[in-house]
Amino acid sequence: MREIILEHKEIFMIGMGVLILLSLVAAIFLLLMIHTKKNTPKSEVEEKKEKKKEKVSEARRIVCPDGINPNPLSYTVIHDAGHDVYVRSLTIDSLPKRTVFATTFPALFNFDRVTTSVFIEPLGEGRASHLLDGRIVEIETNMITAEKNADRNQLRKLNAKLRDTESWAQRIETGDNSLYHVYFLFVLMADSLEQLNRRTDAFRNLAKENRITLSCCYSLQAESYLTGMPLMYRYSASVGPIKTAGLKRHTMDKLSLASIFNHTQDSFFHEHGIIIGRNMNTGMPVAFDVYEKKHNGYNMVFAGMTGTGKSACMKILASRYITKNGYRFVCIDSQSKGNRGEYAMLTDMMCGTNFEIKSNTGNIMNIFDIDKEEEWSELNGSYEVLRLQDKIANAKSDMMTLIQGNKEPAEFSLVTYIERIVTDIITEMYEERGIYDNVVESLYESGKGLKNGVITSGKIRKKMPILTDFYKKALEKNKENRISEHRKAYRIILDSLKDRVKELYYCPECIHFFSREEWESGTRNCSCGGEIKKITGSKAYYDGQSTIKIKENEHFTNIDISQLPEMERPIARQISLSFLNEQFIKTNATNPQKTECLAVIVDEVHENFGMKSAVASLDYVARTSRKRLVSLWTATQALKDYDCCRETEALLKQSAAKFVFKQSYSDRKWVQEALNLTNGQIDRVLELGGDPQDNSGNRKGEVCIVDNGKVCFCKIDYLKAAEAVFVETDPRIIQEMYA
Repeated sequence: MREIILEHKEIFMIGMGVLILLSLVAAIFLLLMIHTKKNTPKSEVEEKKEKKKEKVSEARRIVCPDGINPNPLSYTVIHDAGHDVYVRSLTIDSLPKRTVFATTFPALFNFDRVTTSVFIEPLGEGRASHLLDGRIVEIETNMITAEKNADRNQLRKLNAKLRDTESWAQRIETGDNSLYHVYFLFVLMADSLEQLNRRTDAFRNLAKENRITLSCCYSLQAESYLTGMPLMYRYSASVGPIKTAGLKRHTMDKLSLASIFNHTQDSFFHEHGIIIGRNMNTGMPVAFDVYEKKHNGYNMVFAGMTGTGKSACMKILASRYITKNGYRFVCIDSQSKGNRGEYAMLTDMMCGTNFEIKSNTGNIMNIFDIDKEEEWSELNGSYEVLRLQDKIANAKSDMMTLIQGNKEPAEFSLVTYIERIVTDIITEMYEERGIYDNVVESLYESGKGLKNGVITSGKIRKKMPILTDFYKKALEKNKENRISEHRKAYRIILDSLKDRVKELYYCPECIHFFSREEWESGTRNCSCGGEIKKITGSKAYYDGQSTIKIKENEHFTNIDISQLPEMERPIARQISLSFLNEQFIKTNATNPQKTECLAVIVDEVHENFGMKSAVASLDYVARTSRKRLVSLWTATQALKDYDCCRETEALLKQSAAKFVFKQSYSDRKWVQEALNLTNGQIDRVLELGGDPQDNSGNRKGEVCIVDNGKVCFCKIDYLKAAEAVFVETDPRIIQEMYA
């Protein structure tokens, strides 16, 4: 080595010099760095701290409420954004001896607007063993006392406790089990104190069903509210040596602790339901039954944009209910498919009857048609009633719709005059025919009639008033009217209904009526000298005795209003619904031995929400259908359509199930509140059906089913070979089917 260095002495010296120079440069650089850091101005450090404080304060300002009122002892009031939120904290005072997984706790943990916190503190083996040792000593002490007092019952109970405690101690000491201290906290929220009290009662009753006793964190509401925050800390209140967190401590082993897991089932399956599709989360089949025993009603709501599969879903449900369960359906068909309604093919497939409502078809629905109803009670059995007053009110709503139509509402006084005149005329028409409220026999008279194609004599049903009779009455009353305020009202009634009267000949001077034969014979002038007027309405779909009959042996009947002008359909829909209420819904007996499962489908019902009289009629039909075990299916383009008045909101809330297809992003907040969905669920609802630009149709038929608070995302499947012929409405697919 020495020889090598001596041989390359110059190169070695140069290398050593370079290393020394680099060391000096590095040392100088480090000294400058240290000097610069020491001489950094304090203002820069303070500035960084201030910026950090500002960020924390900004985050706090966004997250924290504006203020809190901790003074109430049994609740807390949070002030935020000008609103008061009432909060109450509860803890579990006692637990049942045995808890069941997915049964005992999920109902409490998933209660609406409740934040649940569970604090779990594991106990070491030594501490747990010491705790059980103390418990054993305590029990033995009590046993000695019970022996001295000769209390045999107490001694028996203590012996059982001692055996259990020793068994626990043995499992803990061998490591087969372990103990935990568990604290439960439930924070309820409401918009008012009254609502908070109601929710507290409901929550406590729900806990009692699982043998759980709750207690309020009295005088510790503010601390308990802070404990419920996601900070993993139990705040406590203290005065001197006394300290409490307000939460009751429970000792549980690892097996009972496992039952606390908030397990919820994602399966959706009604025992007697029909298979409608597959669960989008699990792929399992979804079975739905509108008459499920857990339902508190039978009405259903379908809402979704055009082309999302709403009508297809309703057709599939109807056809499968008919095939499997034998239900009977009547549909008010609003949308055309060629020169027929879109439900016409389904009607043909189910061997039903299509009734087209348009000019010159001979299909007439009499607005004033009324029939008896069969009631039933446990004491008296079945009996018949005639509710004429309800019919008068319903007929008045229908007549107001015919008079006003889709036009803007008139001033209050004028509407009041018109309603008074219409009600009086309807009442008089029934009185003239001897039909009285609660008198079933007044519907019949002696004579000859046609029954099942055979002429019979005896008691036959009276002919009902018709629209022509109403118009005649209005003409006569207008002639006799002496009230100046009513003149305009009569003029509106007569002009509005003129096109609805099928055929009428009268003299406007003396209000004398003539027959068609007299007109055709050339009579043009009345004996009073007045000229005879002729009325032949082009919209006389409702003038005459009813020719539409809902047959009991048919499972599907279609009332097709799709060929009417668009402005005429809402009126026809209301008249049809009122007609079905008399001829179909009310005929379902309340006697449990005679009751059938019936359903009425009303598509595009949102077109009627703009008319006050139509909404009142819909509300009446919805209430009647629920009493008669009839399921009313209403369909709209958007769920928010129901947010227009009190009656429509009630219709949505009281529906047993909602089939929600893709909704508009602008309705997000309202839909979420109306259906009580989580943020994740509402995001998924808005994405149902996929991208509209995707023409594959793979995601068509995706629906969110909200059934008594339970949410299921389902993909509707249909049997293309058997159901496509009446399900499909897309012209392109229909063209491919028949190509």
